[in-house]
Amino acid sequence: MLYGRGAECAVLDDLLTAARSSSSGVLVLRGEPGVGKSALCEYAAGRATGMRVLQCAGIESEVPVPFATLHQLLHPVRDRLPMLPPAQAAALGGVFGTVPDRWSDPFLVAVALLTLLGEVAADTGLLCVVDDAHWVDAASAEALVFAARRLDAEGVALVFAARDGDTREFRADGLAELRVPGLDAAAARALLADTAPGLADDVCASLVASTAGNPLALLELPAMLSREQLTGRETLPVPLAVGDQVEQLFITRVHRLSPPARHFLLVAAAESTGDLAAVLRAAALADIADGVLAETERAGLVQVRDGRLRFRHPLVRSATYHRATFLDRRSVHAALAHVLTDPADADRRAWHLAAAAIEPDAELAGALEASANRARARGGAVAAADALVRAAELSPVGADRAARYVAAAGDAWQAGQWHRVPALLDEAEPFTGTAEVRARLLFLRGMVELRSGQPATAYRLLLRSAAQPGSRLETLVHAGEAATLLGEPALASEVERLARRQTGNGDGAEVPELLALLSGWARIGQDDWSSGARLLAGAVTGVHALDSPTHQLWAGRAAIYLGDVATAHACYSRAVSLARAEGAVGALPMMLDRLAFADMLSGRPAAATAHATEGLRLADALGLDSGIALISLALAAAWTGDENACRSAAERAHELAAARRLRVVAAGADWALGLLDLGAGRPADAFERLLALRPGGRGDHVMIRLWATPDLVEAAVRAGAPAECEPAVAVLARWAAGSGLPVPEAALLRCRGLLAREDPATAFRAAVDLDPRGDRPLERARAELLLGESLRRARRRSESRVHLRAALEGFERAGAAPWSARAAAELRASGETAHTRDVGAPGTLTPQERQIAAFAGQGVSNPEIAARLFLSRRTVEYHLHKVFTKLGLASRAELAGFDLDDR
Repeated sequence: MLYGRGAECAVLDDLLTAARSSSSGVLVLRGEPGVGKSALCEYAAGRATGMRVLQCAGIESEVPVPFATLHQLLHPVRDRLPMLPPAQAAALGGVFGTVPDRWSDPFLVAVALLTLLGEVAADTGLLCVVDDAHWVDAASAEALVFAARRLDAEGVALVFAARDGDTREFRADGLAELRVPGLDAAAARALLADTAPGLADDVCASLVASTAGNPLALLELPAMLSREQLTGRETLPVPLAVGDQVEQLFITRVHRLSPPARHFLLVAAAESTGDLAAVLRAAALADIADGVLAETERAGLVQVRDGRLRFRHPLVRSATYHRATFLDRRSVHAALAHVLTDPADADRRAWHLAAAAIEPDAELAGALEASANRARARGGAVAAADALVRAAELSPVGADRAARYVAAAGDAWQAGQWHRVPALLDEAEPFTGTAEVRARLLFLRGMVELRSGQPATAYRLLLRSAAQPGSRLETLVHAGEAATLLGEPALASEVERLARRQTGNGDGAEVPELLALLSGWARIGQDDWSSGARLLAGAVTGVHALDSPTHQLWAGRAAIYLGDVATAHACYSRAVSLARAEGAVGALPMMLDRLAFADMLSGRPAAATAHATEGLRLADALGLDSGIALISLALAAAWTGDENACRSAAERAHELAAARRLRVVAAGADWALGLLDLGAGRPADAFERLLALRPGGRGDHVMIRLWATPDLVEAAVRAGAPAECEPAVAVLARWAAGSGLPVPEAALLRCRGLLAREDPATAFRAAVDLDPRGDRPLERARAELLLGESLRRARRRSESRVHLRAALEGFERAGAAPWSARAAAELRASGETAHTRDVGAPGTLTPQERQIAAFAGQGVSNPEIAARLFLSRRTVEYHLHKVFTKLGLASRAELAGFDLDDR
C-alpha cells in the first residue's frame, strides 16, 4: 500500500489511460534515495492491467557495458525483431549479439527501439518502466531518451525513475518530470502505524521529523532500534541516518552478517549481471561456503529469481560496494576475473581485471582495446570510448596511450558526445604519437569546433591536420567549409593552394573532383567566375556520382554556387535518403537544413519548412546548431507573410551567427528580413536591410548575396536609390556569364528590367521564358508580376492581365500571401476583378504531416515512412489519417495525384 502518494498515482493513472487510447506519454520520477520512486514504478506496473509491461533497472557496475539496460528491457520481446525494417532489426540484433560483428550507428539503434516499442504497443498498449535510470549505461540512456522524445500515437507509457544528487546524472531534457518529495507528517505517521505498531508518540514524531518523510528510512529505521528506544524508555541516537545517508541503514544490516557472508555480498555487488554461478565460484576462492547465500537471503538483502542473484534494493548493492575498502574491492574483482574463463565473458573479465589493476599493464590495455572493438561492432560507441580510456590509463607506452585516447575521442564523436571529445584529446596531448594519430587529434578538434564552436578555430586546426603526412584531401574540404561559414574568400584561396600542393597538381593539370571543388570555391571567392564555374561544373558531375551522403552534400553545395538549383536539390535529396537508409541520424540535421535551403531556392516554402523543422528537431536532440535551417524557416515565413515567425527565426539566426561568427547565417537572416519588408510594401526598410549584403558590406557573403541581389535591386529601385545596387548587379552579371545556366541569367534579366529606363518588359519577358515549366514557381511568379506591372504602366492592359493572373495563381499556390495581395491589386488596376483563393487544404498540414503525405503519395509504405522519419508506424498511421481528413481524400491513389505545394 502506498501512503500519501495520491497526486503521484493520479499522474501515473492518467499516463496509463492515455496509453490505452493510443496516446503515448513519458514521465521522469526524480527524488532522493529511498523516497519511493521504485514503489511508484511498481504501482504503475500493477495498474497496467491488460497492457504489456516491460521493466528494467540500471546497475552501477553495468554502466560500462553498451546497451546492457536495453538488453534487459527488450529481452522478453526479442522475438519481435523480424517485424522491424531490415536495417533496424540488424541494429538491435547487434545489441542482442544475434548478428555477430554488426556495427550499428547508435542512433539507428534508437530508431529501432522506437519502432519496436510501437510494434509491441500495437497489441494492447505498453508500459515501459526504467528504474535507477541514473545507472543506465550511456548507450541505452541515449537510445531511450531519443525514443521518448519521439513517442506520439503508439500507446506507449514510458516511466523513468532517477535519483537526485547522485554522482551520475540521468539527463532527460525536454521530458515531463515529477519530483517525488518525502511524505507529509500524516502519511508518514500512517506508514509507521502500519509497519511498526506500538511506537511511542514522541518516538513516532522524532522518526517523522528526522527522516523528512523518507519512506525507506521510515521502513528501515525501526528495525535498527532497540525495544526500549521504540517505546520511548531510551533516547534515540542523534543524528539518525536520513535522506542521502539512508544507505547507512543497509550498511547496519550488512554489518550484522558474518564476515564470510559480508565478503560474499561484496562479490555479488561487484558482479554486474546477477550470474550466481560466477559469484559462488569467486567466493569459493576465499574458502567461503555456499551456506552464506542462505544467510544473506534470510537477512532480506538478496534473493534468487530465475537463477539470477538480485539485491533487495539497489542501495544494498551500492552501499555494500562503496563502503568496502579499495583492497577488498580489488580482491573480489580479481577473483571474478579469475573465474570468468569462457571466451564469451572476455569483456566482463577485462573490466574486472581493469578494476583490480593498480599500475600500467600492456597486456590488459590490449584486452580492453579488444573489448572496445567488440563494443563498437555492437553499436556501443560510448562503451568503446570508456574501454579505450581505461586502456589508455593502463598503457605503459606513451604512444599507445595517445593513440587510445584519440581513438576514444573518435568513438565519443561517433556517439554524438561532442562535449566529451576535447577532454579526451587533452589527455592525449602530452604524449608523442605517430603522425597519423596527431592528424586525427587535430581533425577531431577541428570538427568539434566546426559543428558547435568557432569556424575560425576549426579552420586553423583542420589546416594543421592536413599538414600531417598522409592526411586525406577530405580534411581540406572541411577546412573549406569553415572558410565558407566565415565568408572569407582569402581563406578559401589558401585551402586551394594547400590542396594543390598536397596533390602535386598545377593550375593547368587535370584535377580530381575534391580538388576541383576547393579550386572552384576559391576562384569564385576571387570573382573569377569563368574558371570557378568550369571547375565546379566538372566537380558536381564527379562527386554526385559518389554514393555517400557527405559527397552528395559537397556536390549540392557546388551546384548552389553554380546556380543549378535542380541539381542541388537532387544532391541534397539523395544525401538525406542515403542518411535515412543508413540510419545516420547524427548527419541528418545538416543534410536536412541544406535540403530545406534548396527547397526555398526552388520556391517551395512548405517543403522548406517541413525539412527545416525536422532538421532543427534532430539538431536540438543531438546538441547541435543548425543555422541554415533557421535561414530557411525565416525565408519561408517571409514569403508567406508570417512576420512573427520570420523575425523569431531571424533573431535566433543572428544570435547563433554572433556567437560563432557565422557570416553566412547572419547574411541569410538579413536577406529573410529584407524579403519580409519588401513583400509587406516597406521598400525603404528592405533596402536598408539588404544593403548590408552588397559587395564589401558588413553582411557580404558571396552565396547569399548572389541569390538576394534581385531583392536588393527591387528594394533599391522602389526606395529611389537604384545606383546603390549597381556593384551587386555587376557581380551577378559575371556569375550569369560564368555559369551559363538559366537561373542566374533569369535573375540578371529581372534586375536589368527593374533598372531599365525604357522597355523593361523585354527583359522581364525573357526572364519568364527561361523557366517555361515553372521549376521555380515563386521566382517565375515574381517575373510575371514585374512583366504584368510594366505592361500595365505602358497601357497594354489586356496583355498585362495574362501575366498578372499567372503571377496571382503562382503566389496563391505557394501560399505567398503578401505577394498574392500585390498581384491582385495590380490585376484590379488593370481593369479585371481579382478573385483570390482561400488557403487551400495543404496549407493546414503541419510540417510533419506534409512530409508523411509526400512519402505516402510516392507509394512509400507506412513502416518505411516511419523508418525514414524516425517515427513509429503507429504515429505515421495516426498522422496519415489526419492528412486524409484535412485533404478530403480517401486513398493513397488520390494522394499520389495531389499537389502538396498548392496552398
